[in-house]
Amino acid sequence: MPDTTKSTKRIIPQWLLRLVGFTSLASALVGVAIYLYKQTNKAAKKSLPRTEGDEDASGQSQSSSSSAPLTGKTSGWSFLGSSSGSSVKKRKRVTISLKNTILWNPSSDVASPNYAFHEHGQALLSQLVQHHTVTILLHVSSEEEREQMEHLLDNCRLEGLDRRRVLFCSTEEGKIHLIRHLESQLHIEGGWEYDDGEDIVRKIRPFVPKVIWVITKRRRSSFNQANLKADDHGVVGNNVELTDHLVDTSLARDLGFSEA
Repeated sequence: MPDTTKSTKRIIPQWLLRLVGFTSLASALVGVAIYLYKQTNKAAKKSLPRTEGDEDASGQSQSSSSSAPLTGKTSGWSFLGSSSGSSVKKRKRVTISLKNTILWNPSSDVASPNYAFHEHGQALLSQLVQHHTVTILLHVSSEEEREQMEHLLDNCRLEGLDRRRVLFCSTEEGKIHLIRHLESQLHIEGGWEYDDGEDIVRKIRPFVPKVIWVITKRRRSSFNQANLKADDHGVVGNNVELTDHLVDTSLARDLGFSEA
């Protein structure tokens, strides 16, 4: 029988056989390395904790930061952000001038203010802030008056009120500018020491969908629909609700207030 090994060596050089052997060994080692790397990587991924923003198998975020309410305090004012996007959409943009609506001044001397909350005023304002996006307008005539009103608001700790939405003005024109700039959907007006707010209501009525005007009962009775004066047509209309107490309005009923 012929020696096949010797004949093979004659056909294939010895260096080529060695090269094939080394190549096979190298390929095997690379394969083993790749396998070990994959196994190590899987184990590392399993051991890592989930972080905010990671998604589960359904593609939904595991982070709770977007649904948790924001809480914090700024200069003594508490602020609680809405936790529901749908509730934000339903909120109306409301501006409210606090004088003669929520606050009143029993002092006969306007130079010596002594402001306090109307009966149910604090509770009504609290509910209003929780259900709508409210900007509070403070029409002030002096620094003393401003400090007094800030003190009252600070002590009542309105939950849901952003401190940046408490704005001050010293003129009727300034208040009108703020109402229009904020694109209020509802404005609540009560006037100030020297005027019951008629000129303000007259000028904003064409631009604000709903106005609640708080005036005295005597002034309210003067707007007799049967004998309405020509000058009164510009201040009263379907979008103006007249009242002598804010708690007796449609807004108060929507917020859960009702007569006992």
